[in-house]
Amino acid sequence: MTIAQQLNAITASATGPHGIEVTVNLEGKLIALTLGTAQRHMTATQLAAEIHTLTRTAATTALSQGMTVLAPYTDLLD
Repeated sequence: MTIAQQLNAITASATGPHGIEVTVNLEGKLIALTLGTAQRHMTATQLAAEIHTLTRTAATTALSQGMTVLAPYTDLLD
């Protein structure tokens, strides 16, 4: 698998206390969203805040995975 293919395949997910799960790609873009039943009892503001927080968490994980893929090649930048 090429480096580009490895990077393009990266996804990361995060799940919150209300059963909401988000999945993002390497760029941190939301590519999947699962809403748990508890979200029915949340306000729109609470729901948006949890989705935002989970997306940031997943994006951090995806970025870390991307850096791991690129780590063997960082010496080429010197």
